[in-house]
Amino acid sequence: MRSNFSENLKLDDKQIKNLLEVFPKGVVAFDLEMTGLSAIVDKIIELAAIKVNADGSIETFHQLINPLIEIPEYTKPYHGLENEDLRDKPTLKKPLKDFIDFYNNLPLIAHNAQFDASFIIRGHHEYNYDFSLSDIYDSCRFIRTIYKKSKEKPENFKLDTLATYYDLNFEHHQALDDALICLHLFANGIKKLKSDIVEFEIKTPLKSLVKEKGYIFKLNSFKKPAEYELPKKYRELIEFVQSKTVIQIMYQGGSLKNQFRPVKPIALLPMPNGLTLYAECLNSKTHKHFKLKKIKDFTHEAKEDA
Repeated sequence: MRSNFSENLKLDDKQIKNLLEVFPKGVVAFDLEMTGLSAIVDKIIELAAIKVNADGSIETFHQLINPLIEIPEYTKPYHGLENEDLRDKPTLKKPLKDFIDFYNNLPLIAHNAQFDASFIIRGHHEYNYDFSLSDIYDSCRFIRTIYKKSKEKPENFKLDTLATYYDLNFEHHQALDDALICLHLFANGIKKLKSDIVEFEIKTPLKSLVKEKGYIFKLNSFKKPAEYELPKKYRELIEFVQSKTVIQIMYQGGSLKNQFRPVKPIALLPMPNGLTLYAECLNSKTHKHFKLKKIKDFTHEAKEDA
C-alpha cells in the first residue's frame, strides 16, 4: 500500500507547535513521483501531501496518476511504479484540481522544491487553473542554510541522509512518507533556529529567519501567460536531458559570454522568467539555471575553446 505513511513518522505535539508558530494558518508539505525531472516533457505519476491545520489536526492527500506515456526504465528503481500499476488511475486533471483545493492558499513545502513545484506550475497552465497565493519553501535549502556554519552537520542534504540524521525510519520515494519527512525537517529546523536565537541573541524574528532560509518563490509568480512551450530549436535538448549527455552551450551571459562551455543537463524547468535548462556547469562544478532564451547555440560535440 502506497497510500498510508509510516506510523513511526507521526509528528508529535511539539513539532506541530513549532510549525504553527511559523505558519499559524497551517502548512502543507507535498511530494511527487515523476517519469523524470523535466516538467516540460515528463509527467506526474504520484501526488501526495500532508497538511497541518491551524488547530493542529493532520490531513493527508494521495493519488496515483496515469501519465499516458511509458515510464522510462531508468526511473523505475526509484519509485517502483509500472504502467500496469497506473493503467486504471485517473489522469492528472482532476487530481491536480483536488490538490489545489486541498492546499488552497497555504504555504507549500517540498524537498528540492523547484522540481516538484515546476510540475504543479506546468499543470496549472495546461488546465488553465487559477494560481493560489501560496509561498513555496524548500526543505533542502532550509536545512542546508541552517547548518551552513555549524561544526556538526549532516553528511549531505539529501532527503534520505537527513532522515537518518534525525533518526527517522522511512521508505524513500514513497510520496506520503517523503512529504511527511519534509514536515519533520522543517519542525526540527525551526527548533534549531529557536535555540540559535537564544544562544546567539539574534534579533531577527523567527518567521523572518525561516523565510530568509527556506523560501524560494510565490506560486502566483508563474500566473502570467507562460513561455512554457519548448521552442522547436530547443527540442533536441529533451534527448540530452533524458540521457544526461554532456553538451556544449553558447550562453549569452556570465564569464564565458558567447563562448561554448560544457554542461551536464539535469532538467528543463519553468521559472518566473521563463524556461531554464538546469545543468551542472563542468567548468565551475556548480549547478546553474541557464535561461533558454539566452542559449544561442548548443551541440554535443567537443569544443576546443570550451
